[in-house]
Amino acid sequence: MPRWLSSALKLSLTLGVLGAVVMVAEPSTLLASLRDATWTWVVVAGLLLPVNLFLDGWVWKQLLSPVLPQVSLSRLTGAVLSGLALGFWTPARVGEYAGRAFFLPEGDRWTLSLTVFTQRMVDMAVGVLIGLLVLTGAFYRGTLPVTPAWQATAVLGGGTGGVLLLFIAAPSLVHRLACWLFPNWTQLTERAAFFDELSGPTCAAVLGGTVARYAVFTGQLACLGAAFAPSANGMLLWGAASLTFYVKYLIPSLTVLDLGIREGGAAFFFQLLGLGAAAGLNAALLLFAMNVLLPALMGVPFLATLRLSSEAPQNEHSVLTMPSGS
Repeated sequence: MPRWLSSALKLSLTLGVLGAVVMVAEPSTLLASLRDATWTWVVVAGLLLPVNLFLDGWVWKQLLSPVLPQVSLSRLTGAVLSGLALGFWTPARVGEYAGRAFFLPEGDRWTLSLTVFTQRMVDMAVGVLIGLLVLTGAFYRGTLPVTPAWQATAVLGGGTGGVLLLFIAAPSLVHRLACWLFPNWTQLTERAAFFDELSGPTCAAVLGGTVARYAVFTGQLACLGAAFAPSANGMLLWGAASLTFYVKYLIPSLTVLDLGIREGGAAFFFQLLGLGAAAGLNAALLLFAMNVLLPALMGVPFLATLRLSSEAPQNEHSVLTMPSGS
């Protein structure tokens, strides 16, 4: 399928899903929710954005330790923001890998991209497994019916989260699996050797930092939910936020920037927990502007500094050198 047609279909799907969610939440109710919002909670969510970005960079720095052990805070910040900016304009945000890797030319770009991929897999593992715990609690309380569809969702989440957790719980096993699954793809298996260099304390730091970052961005959505549903219980708000991200992680990226998936999930779970679909949709849209759009705009100036030359110098601490012909 031509790329332009794929992009057009994805954009059409995005607009269709968003339109359907808006109609379900009712435009008049959405406007009333905006008008009556408690903006103090929006400010609180905004103040958490620097914490979110810091933890994102800090966790990545731990994964970089076998590849680039000496990376300054300023260069790390530039790499993270340029990745967010480039990822904003690319399908499934794959540009984030290139944005970070091309900002740090002293390392092997494919290995650097693999560290970013690993970080995102750990993000997904944590989001899915914690969401599964919340989903199980919803089953126990009777908030959600234990139907075959929801049971299948729980099984899918448990399997997906468990497999992805191997990226940080057993990194050496991931390298061995890569060598076994792709014996002829030496460019991948050689670069995946950095998994063997990840120590136990480093893996614990990555996991702990990822859990902390998960608490921050789900807390942001809960704060934004409180802005539009000021009388809501805090635990219900956090539960709705966790279930929203649980669904968002499990559904493939079929829309532009995942727009519609997160918003639809928020509208559904906020409504299910008695918080109102309008509150969930408004909160999710504002979270998108705060955590995706704003950091992307902040990263635009860093795109001018990307090293786009075909040859990248190699740092003496890099695990691998660029294979000839790659």
